[in-house]
Amino acid sequence: MIIDSFYPYVKQFEQWRDGFPGVKDETREFLENLLNPNRKKRLWTHQIRAVERVIFAYEVLEKKNVLLNIVTGGGKTAIIAAVMAWLKYSHGISKFLVLVPNTVVKDRLEKDFQAAKIFSDFQLFPPGDEQIVNQLGLFVLGAGAAPQGMLESGVILGNIQQFYQANISGQRNLAYILNYIGDIAVFNDEAHNTPAPEYSQVLSTLSPKCKFRMDTTATPDRADGQSPDSEMIYYYDIANALEDHIIKSVVVYEPEVRLVELTYTNFATGERRKVTELDEEFAQAEEHVRPFQWILDPEPMKKQMSIALARLEEQRKRAKGRYKPLLFVVTMSINEAEKAKLILEETFKLRTLLVTEESDEEERKEAQTIGSIDSEYDAVVSVLMLREGWDVPEVSTILLLRKFSSPVYGQQVIGRGLRRIIRDEPEAEILAVVDHPKLEHDWLWRLVAVSKIRQGVLPEDMFGDEDLPIRPKIQRLAKPENLIAIPEPEYEEKVDFKEIEHSIPDDATIKDWREALDAVTYDRNAWEITRTKIGRVKGKHLESRKMDVLDAESEAFQNRGQEVEKTREDLEEDLKREVMNLAGGLLLEAGYGGLKKGMLYNAMMDHINKKVLRGKRLSQADQGDIEFALYVMPQIRRNFTKGIISGILEK
Repeated sequence: MIIDSFYPYVKQFEQWRDGFPGVKDETREFLENLLNPNRKKRLWTHQIRAVERVIFAYEVLEKKNVLLNIVTGGGKTAIIAAVMAWLKYSHGISKFLVLVPNTVVKDRLEKDFQAAKIFSDFQLFPPGDEQIVNQLGLFVLGAGAAPQGMLESGVILGNIQQFYQANISGQRNLAYILNYIGDIAVFNDEAHNTPAPEYSQVLSTLSPKCKFRMDTTATPDRADGQSPDSEMIYYYDIANALEDHIIKSVVVYEPEVRLVELTYTNFATGERRKVTELDEEFAQAEEHVRPFQWILDPEPMKKQMSIALARLEEQRKRAKGRYKPLLFVVTMSINEAEKAKLILEETFKLRTLLVTEESDEEERKEAQTIGSIDSEYDAVVSVLMLREGWDVPEVSTILLLRKFSSPVYGQQVIGRGLRRIIRDEPEAEILAVVDHPKLEHDWLWRLVAVSKIRQGVLPEDMFGDEDLPIRPKIQRLAKPENLIAIPEPEYEEKVDFKEIEHSIPDDATIKDWREALDAVTYDRNAWEITRTKIGRVKGKHLESRKMDVLDAESEAFQNRGQEVEKTREDLEEDLKREVMNLAGGLLLEAGYGGLKKGMLYNAMMDHINKKVLRGKRLSQADQGDIEFALYVMPQIRRNFTKGIISGILEK
């Protein structure tokens, strides 16, 4: 976990805030304008504190590489703009490079910085100097665009991939900055994405030109378990934001599942057999059930959707026509996303937008405007796409149809619904998250400071305003000035740590990855859930060991959609899509850039051909083996560990 390096300076900082001694005259003038209570649109208190800490760190502590950990919905973009305005006004820095990890984040920032809108909206320059905003025009690096526009604009916005030295355009863009542009300040948005080696190399290459760098993130712990190399000087988390009514309160709803029926399928013989909780072999069957099956087979999925739609209806009542609450559905794969969209539209008559890696530009733009009250969509289903950067405050209900193993991605998804809809009013707002106990997300609910978890929920249950936010108890360090730095240990004998380090085998990279994957087996005897009944236990008769169960299924849940049998061509396309989607997700979680997706995809397909398709290529494989490959995709995902991926990419 990254440490707040500002703690030892808190007392000095609070004293400094009384008159701001030791800063430039222009800085004092800038701060007085920022703190003016008569401004039309003021920054939130925590945003002002963040800017003050940046200024104190730069001008007093002489720190030039800082990190702000601000919760999603906490207004990081406005803080970035305020710091830019201060650097421009007080230190004469004229070029600001904003690096983002993907097009979703870039599109959002482009909207905010277009025509210097955000600087004018918040009146960031003191009266009489408002014309400075004219020098902060925006240049957005497009695919194949010439870099000359950087000279004419104050703010340069681009995907980090557009500066990778692995491609020609990246080399050209970097060379242009190094050769033709003077001093710059770099803003590394969503800094938890920096583990990719190319990302770190870009920041290192720019460092000689960079007079100041500020990283911003809501999840500072990186996907590879490491932390960004900048010093965290401000920490404003979910608990703080809840106390200040900056974000919505999170309430989790979990279903009641009492009677489950499993179907045993032998992929070698095709034999099927049903068992229920009342059968002796049920416990053995349950051991083979993967967590995702408890929610992704048609019946349990419909039940989860029914619960989510009940929550959505409650959100609509709270909206009172002022805005349009949205349902956000998250799945693991494209195939599951398509199934979810089909059920939402055909069974529940809910107009649904699907956004995946295969979505075209128009669909992605639609996702950015889906929150408008005149949008035709009531729900959006996403696979890996709508994470950081996709900020639609109208997301009021999230339905999880996937299991999270990464704290980074789990928090990112929940963060999509944290932003308040009514910004400056004390009105309580809820983000309703529909989860399943089999997904075991208790660790995630602790991370996002969930205010309540409702268990045993039925589709027809309505709770009204019972779950309005409860203020959390905030833990604070009582005397930060008493923190001490632990000195490095002294040794009587000189120890060569580098030699010891080199003598330890590197377990991170599995160089014999082929042998490791060849040792994997996939059991063709599989268990799958075919039916989940909803019920409440009314009574237990201990003498006869008899249990009475009351069936309480809703009408919507009774309407079962018919599965459409897919052709062989459909199955082949499904498998290729799933592997490509999985390769992209694994690269992100392992901390690699997306440029090597093809290499990982090929290795995964070779493994599937050998271990699942009985040594045949996809075009020659039996249809039943292709179906089995799709079935064991979660197991394949687990077998491609970070060590395996490192070995593949470094071969």
